[in-house]
Amino acid sequence: MDTVTFGMGCFWGPETRFGYHSGILRTRVGYAGGKEGQPTSKNTFDYTEVLQVQFNAELLSLEQIVNQFFKQHNTTRAPRSMKYRSLLLFENEEQKSEMLQKLEEIKHIHGNSYTSVEPLHSFYEADLHHQKYYLQRWKPVYEKWQELHVEKESLVESTLAARLNGLSKGCGSLEELMQEFPDSAYDSLWSVIREVRENSKEQSEDMCRLD
Repeated sequence: MDTVTFGMGCFWGPETRFGYHSGILRTRVGYAGGKEGQPTSKNTFDYTEVLQVQFNAELLSLEQIVNQFFKQHNTTRAPRSMKYRSLLLFENEEQKSEMLQKLEEIKHIHGNSYTSVEPLHSFYEADLHHQKYYLQRWKPVYEKWQELHVEKESLVESTLAARLNGLSKGCGSLEELMQEFPDSAYDSLWSVIREVRENSKEQSEDMCRLD
């Protein structure tokens, strides 16, 4: 299991788009890349909102994740603040090399990029109400998930919660979830999803897919 951390604006959206993919095991949002104090949602100091994903490198490569990082947001536009800057954080030389190589390709294509590549020194997990933000707002589904996961995995640790968070914004499909989680104990959850999924998808599959 490998881990990679990156910032690409507000962390709610990226967690939905990356979390739905079968190669991703866990997701959590938080703050990294700063040096002043201990960040919170009320005061992030010089830290950046980031998404941290744990993934199975046999199913999903770091290259695919970094490619999607650049695909999903405009890195040629200056960020509004340190909090929402474009940031790739490496934990080892392999990650550093992959990130820098892709950054150079982007600069060659577009002329410039505001993405920073830096070492990961520390990660501060965001408050629970920021984790799987859109799943928590998908009330009937979230309540059913809670009912099925009493005293089991936490919202941060749950792979299913990551998938549901993606599905809440139109990433992936119920059929894919049912294949990945075939346990009949989830039948009631699938029924709730069918009942509430009558609205059109808010995201395109192209934005969700990890090529």
